[in-house]
Amino acid sequence: MAQAAPSPWADQVRVALEAQGRRPVIEYLQRQRWFRGKGKPVADVRLIDAFELSPGPAPQVLVVLLVEYRGGVQERYLALFSIRPRVEGDEAVAVAALSASSTQQWVCDATKEEDAWRALYGAVGEGKEIIGQSGCLTGRVISGKQQELTTSVDQVKALSVEQSNTSVLLDREAVMKLIRKVEIGINPESEVLEFLATQTTCRNVPSLLGVMTFHENEFEETDGEGTILLIQGFVPNKGDGWSYTLTRLEEFLGNARGTAPELVGHPSQAVSRLSGTFLDEIRHLGLLTGKLHLALASKTEPEAFRPEPITVYDVEQWQGKMTQFLVDVCRDLRSVPVEQQIMVGLSLEEVDWLETICRNRFGNLGLLSKGRSAKIRHHGDYHLGQVLKTEDGFVVIDFEGEPARPLEERRVKVCPLKDVAGMLRSFDYAVKVTLKKHPSISDRDVAIMAEWEVEARKAFLDGYRSSINSGETSFLPDSWEDMCRVVQVYELDKALYELRYEMHNRPDWLSIPLEGIRAILRRESSLGDGAVAG
Repeated sequence: MAQAAPSPWADQVRVALEAQGRRPVIEYLQRQRWFRGKGKPVADVRLIDAFELSPGPAPQVLVVLLVEYRGGVQERYLALFSIRPRVEGDEAVAVAALSASSTQQWVCDATKEEDAWRALYGAVGEGKEIIGQSGCLTGRVISGKQQELTTSVDQVKALSVEQSNTSVLLDREAVMKLIRKVEIGINPESEVLEFLATQTTCRNVPSLLGVMTFHENEFEETDGEGTILLIQGFVPNKGDGWSYTLTRLEEFLGNARGTAPELVGHPSQAVSRLSGTFLDEIRHLGLLTGKLHLALASKTEPEAFRPEPITVYDVEQWQGKMTQFLVDVCRDLRSVPVEQQIMVGLSLEEVDWLETICRNRFGNLGLLSKGRSAKIRHHGDYHLGQVLKTEDGFVVIDFEGEPARPLEERRVKVCPLKDVAGMLRSFDYAVKVTLKKHPSISDRDVAIMAEWEVEARKAFLDGYRSSINSGETSFLPDSWEDMCRVVQVYELDKALYELRYEMHNRPDWLSIPLEGIRAILRRESSLGDGAVAG
């Protein structure tokens, strides 16, 4: 393994950042989309490690910044800096002047500097170890992918879609993701993608080519390591599933407005006719979701992917967390301003009713401790924004899980029907967001959009059911009706999370999850194919 010496620039960068005081560095972090501490009171920021990526008069340096908030909570972030003269007009990326410089050298943000990304790419492809002041970076190529990381990179384009991380496109052949928040432990995305690539035949996901890890020397060998960078094969696509669905729904709504009134009397036929191939595409998405779950449940080794029987204790733990969250959400709902309650048609009596009936519905989770149900690894944050629309179908991306949760929590095994529920909730959001763009829409068109959601749910569930029936499924409830009841529990739980989010972030959207919860609770308790879909 090639090894790079400690960076001679590390002390100069440290001195430069400290000489300016904490304010410029804090302001720099607050401007970054990937910084998760926005709005929190930052007490201190200091550089704790630095790695020189490219030598020369204008080197690029990857630094680890320790952010301490008032109250003592700490987080670590990766910043990509270069040392160069400040160019007129780029004050926003200039962080601090290099005090030892006689030529006005500055520490500048290097996110848009191509050489920095080429250096990281090369370090992974060469399996290089880069030594810092208190730790090291180590590049590693995934088994069987060496050939794909040997070519040089010409074009580098930073992507604007990331928020918690930073991704760049390399020659439209690979995508490199820098994980900005440093977390020690096993990264679920690299772990899942490597398992799928090397242990299964599942190929509806990006190909993992290489990774880079950060190791802190003060920890034991395994305990002090965390993944900071992934390189994946580029997937040619038409955009993510969320954008694609919104576009198709606008087309559907436009077609529906020109539909003869008599067709609305046969809504299922009207939706199928007006949707074109869209429902078939959604059915295919359900199919590949089932295949993904089958792949994740297909091996007994390694232990991290071994299916485990769902016990009564598991169910009690899950129900307990759901119930406590329900109580918290209902408490928040009761404090919603009266005018907002009126706007969404909410009353305190309904809140009491919601709390009672949701508790009762959570009891259906007990079906998982009977029969052959097993907990397995899953996607963890599954919705339309987590799939790419390709020429032939969809590809599932971003197995990072919910970024706000700890790594170990994102790696736990659960019933994979939680993913199914997340996608069904995404369909509901897509319909409601489309309707919000048309405030003067007729009741007739609202009804046919609602019918589209019914048919989309049926199509997705039909695709999922066909895939798990064709395989040797040993991780789901024995009957389809029991599966539907469990899906509804997870839908309720997801909608409650959405409800709390909208209360605190987008009050104007509060009606979306609230109407979703009402619809879920209206469905018959005796569920068949049509009941869960409608």
